[in-house]
Amino acid sequence: MSPALGRALALVWLAFVVSGERVVGLLAESRAKSGPLRVEAKLTARDSGAPETLVIELHPDLGARVSDGRGGRWLIAHGRTVAGTQTPAPAWLPDLEPLVLKQEGELKSWLAGEGIDLGKNELARCGDGDCWVLGGRQATAQLWVEKGALEVRRVVGSHPARLEFADWREFGKVRFPGRIEIAEAAGPPAATLTVQTVTQIALSADDLSPAWVQAAGAKPR
Repeated sequence: MSPALGRALALVWLAFVVSGERVVGLLAESRAKSGPLRVEAKLTARDSGAPETLVIELHPDLGARVSDGRGGRWLIAHGRTVAGTQTPAPAWLPDLEPLVLKQEGELKSWLAGEGIDLGKNELARCGDGDCWVLGGRQATAQLWVEKGALEVRRVVGSHPARLEFADWREFGKVRFPGRIEIAEAAGPPAATLTVQTVTQIALSADDLSPAWVQAAGAKPR
């Protein structure tokens, strides 16, 4: 490859990279009209004590609540479990907030809490498309966003080490990943959620209060 061609290709490559701040703004714009969701999923996990199903109710501004059908309940907000019948939360409990947060400030707060550096953004292949990698491809904390559809494909952090969001498709009027994988390290996932249904619901701050967890006999931490 000639030096001139190399420089030209580099310029084309850079033209597809925007700032991390801009990516967050695009995510917020794409979710401006989104509302609360109820996600029902089958769970397969290496943990023999894990339940077979999870119901996850997500609010784009207020957080999420999760129930396992066996009395287990958890509240998640700002990337952490704020109350639960089991603490610390089990490894198979996913944080799905990055899929729904729609306020730019809340998205930035979540990213900061995960240690993802908005000052770095790179391109990488993800499936058949390209992803923006907020934080950079070599960083210990990353958010992968498919640049065409603005869909979150991967979160790399510390707890868990990796969340994969795959098989994005339509569930009625809602587009959502059909498979969510949770991994603590390189290798096969420790848990996989196979999404069955996604529906739009009404969800209020009262529904996401510690009282909901306490009703199942839990003590918020």
